[in-house]
Amino acid sequence: EKNAYEKMYPASTTKLLTAILAIENCNLTDKVTITNEMVSKIPSGYTIANLQVGETLTVEQLLNTLLIPSANDSGYALAIHISGSIENFSKLMNEKANQIGCTNSNFTNPSGIHNENHYSTSKDMALIALYALKYPVIAEIGNTKLYSLPNIKGLTRNFETTNTLLKKEEKYFYEFATGLKTGFTQPAGSCIIATAKKDNMEFLVVVLGAPEATNEYNYRDMDCKTLFEYGFTNYENIIKLDNHFFNFFKNIIISENLIKTVFKISSIFAVLFFTYTVLNKKKLNNKSKKKFSEKENTNLDEFNFRCSFW
Repeated sequence: EKNAYEKMYPASTTKLLTAILAIENCNLTDKVTITNEMVSKIPSGYTIANLQVGETLTVEQLLNTLLIPSANDSGYALAIHISGSIENFSKLMNEKANQIGCTNSNFTNPSGIHNENHYSTSKDMALIALYALKYPVIAEIGNTKLYSLPNIKGLTRNFETTNTLLKKEEKYFYEFATGLKTGFTQPAGSCIIATAKKDNMEFLVVVLGAPEATNEYNYRDMDCKTLFEYGFTNYENIIKLDNHFFNFFKNIIISENLIKTVFKISSIFAVLFFTYTVLNKKKLNNKSKKKFSEKENTNLDEFNFRCSFW
């Protein structure tokens, strides 16, 4: 971790929290009719899906345009559909963030449009992302490269992911990347919540406030790849070492039959030892009793230790 608790602007990574609330408060097949309020509040220069007033879309369609091209009007449409207003939805966002375990976040809108009072930390955004991944539909959409909405009023609405780690034609394509959500504003810098999977290992990386990408460098993606490779390389070695030790222990030291045999022998030994102690108790003088008691305690301690170890 580096600066995991520092307040940062999360930009469009915010949309993961909006997606969580959409899934928890709606059915994917629910219909949403687009209103003027849903599309008129998006500042100029922010990404939109060209939603048209009066058209009807499903919650699933809005989730796809929310997470794949990062359409801000889709976020506003979902928020107003769920809560009636952006203000009420923001309250719902903060309540949910608290439930998830976030301790240093405040959300004022569903899309991450810049606001001084809209902030989070990389730790909190990681908690939100991990919670979001409980829902397979979010993981699936986060790993989708292309999506389209039906054409309307002569508009062709084809979209592609903003996550360049997923795109083979990009310089920083990462073959193990599986998602999840990017973000960018000038104040927030370049942000990403990235996921990757290799064999049976999965990692999640949160990068906030990276320098804006240039034609030559994408620092956000470079950081992600470096962290993922470190994780896969080092944890793979630990897992292999653990497996070697387990197999050695299993094959050389213990087996199912051996455990049963040792348990039976130990049980018989315990019974015989207890019987011997009782039968000879009366024959021992005080001095002998003391010495025998010390010896008995030692043997029983060893016996207990070996049983728990096996």
